[in-house]
Amino acid sequence: MKRVYWIIGIVFLFFEVSCTKDGFMKTGISIGRFDGSMLEYMQANHYDWDSTVVVIKHAGLESLFDGDEEITFFGPTNFSILRYMYRNGIEHIQDMDVDFCRNTILRHVMKGKMMRVEFKEGKAAEGAEAIGEGGDTYTMMGGNRIWAYTFKSDYQGVAGMGPLLLYITSLDAHRKINIASGDIEPDNGVVHSLGYDFTLGEM
Repeated sequence: MKRVYWIIGIVFLFFEVSCTKDGFMKTGISIGRFDGSMLEYMQANHYDWDSTVVVIKHAGLESLFDGDEEITFFGPTNFSILRYMYRNGIEHIQDMDVDFCRNTILRHVMKGKMMRVEFKEGKAAEGAEAIGEGGDTYTMMGGNRIWAYTFKSDYQGVAGMGPLLLYITSLDAHRKINIASGDIEPDNGVVHSLGYDFTLGEM
């Protein structure tokens, strides 16, 4: 358990120094094409996905991430999983309930491939509302629903001239979730990596 806490402490320290002044998180995840399956992509990028791969295997979902069917994965990274383990006093992923792991991972998977540009443009909700203007709702393979939309950010003070950003809200958990990196494209779909502030189970 001490080793898990030590790892969490180191990653948390990195997270604290990895945020730029505009709030963008430098996760180290590159955006682009990967020659291989989604599972192979995560296995090749240990820094962010080691624990995610172990959870997927523990849940018996390897064929989903290594198969031919295209999927969209809103992926929780290592820190999201380690934080969940820390909060629940879990030392090893193998000690986690298999059904919980399976259901939780499926809550992050959507059938079909949705690149960032394919999501409808929208506007964030105001106040306590979960759904704002535009965008669309999607049902995940775990049966939960999300609201997703894109928004063109400002660039040097000019509205709508910046990069296209993707935002999602869990309608079940009533929680807005940050996308740290999007459009990571292996052979069988696309990965939109969730921010380090996300904790497993909040989807």
